[in-house]
Amino acid sequence: MSAAGLESGLGQLGIWLHLRGRGTGGSGLPPVPPGAGPAIVVHVAPQAEQAERQVLRRLVTLRPDLRIIRLPTPAAGLVDPGEDPALMRQLLDTARPQALLLLGAALPVALIAAAAERAIPVVLAEARLDPQRSASGWNLKQALRRQLLRGMAHILVTDPASEAAALRIGVPRERVEMTGPVTEIREPLHCSEAEHQALADLLDGRHAWFAAGLPPSEEQAVLAAHEAVLRHSHRALLILAPGDPGRAPALADQAETMGMAVAQRALDEEPEPEIQVLVTDGMTEMGLWYRLAPVSFMGGTLSGDLAATRHPFEAAALGSAVVHGPRTERYPTEWQQLDRAGAARAVSGAEGLAQAMVDLTSAELAATLAHNAWAVSTGGADVAIRIADRLFEALSREGIHP
Repeated sequence: MSAAGLESGLGQLGIWLHLRGRGTGGSGLPPVPPGAGPAIVVHVAPQAEQAERQVLRRLVTLRPDLRIIRLPTPAAGLVDPGEDPALMRQLLDTARPQALLLLGAALPVALIAAAAERAIPVVLAEARLDPQRSASGWNLKQALRRQLLRGMAHILVTDPASEAAALRIGVPRERVEMTGPVTEIREPLHCSEAEHQALADLLDGRHAWFAAGLPPSEEQAVLAAHEAVLRHSHRALLILAPGDPGRAPALADQAETMGMAVAQRALDEEPEPEIQVLVTDGMTEMGLWYRLAPVSFMGGTLSGDLAATRHPFEAAALGSAVVHGPRTERYPTEWQQLDRAGAARAVSGAEGLAQAMVDLTSAELAATLAHNAWAVSTGGADVAIRIADRLFEALSREGIHP
């Protein structure tokens, strides 16, 4: 037997062992929508539920008669219905879907195996593949995973490492596509255009950076970072938005004690050429400050004081380069997306923040970071379209077109 045949046999053995003894005997089928339109079965891993909304919206826009059979996401501690062989065979024989769509890295073995037996095409999207789990070797679990992935009609991955993993295990190049992740689409924050133009004219090309949602625990680090910036760019302006508006007067006093010239928005003071720090009146006019500042530091991410931490796509969608500390748990998926795309600058502490802000006085570096961040924050719709297109490609082989 050839090495390829031996590995395929090992993969089939892995599937059989994985499914042996599993299942509930075929109870609890998800509802099959009525109608004559084509049916698809959708399985969504928990981490891909955000992507699901955009992808399904795109699918039904293209095919309003599409019947979507969504497998329920199991509650904590319960078995994924996609791992129940009897249930999945019954579902596919009852619903007779023309394709399967898997969102996320989870591979429901019973569902995929049942589809393979019936020659139903499977599209895997929003996939983040672990290179270690996709490595070569004679491990049964690895062989099982390779067998499942090689049978996919299309694999749409989120990052270069996942693309490399899919190709390394032998998925044909034409079936693998790196799309990036489906990101949440956020409406850009508004501002007064007249106010924006007036302040932009007043700044007259000065470098500005913005500390958004700044907690007291990070005030000193941000002001120290601005001292470092001023040594490299003496006309630079720091715009501060304290997470607690009541902190504005004390924050202004602190900056003045350090020898900086300060203006306070609440006192109708303007960032005149000699002003080095503008203290805003809290979390109002955020759209204005993101537009004015080429660089934004997202407060709370340095110390873990996350109460006022803002969504990173707010800044990214308005063309501001994004800097963050190590505490990203409030928006973990979004930060991961930005970091993987080279669209954010991560720092570990006060010294790193100061260095990052000095580096980003370079207009070219800040513009590159901001462009990458903008592409991530606004790219969700495009990725959803590409996923829908690949699913309809699979359906077209069954004679079904959008």
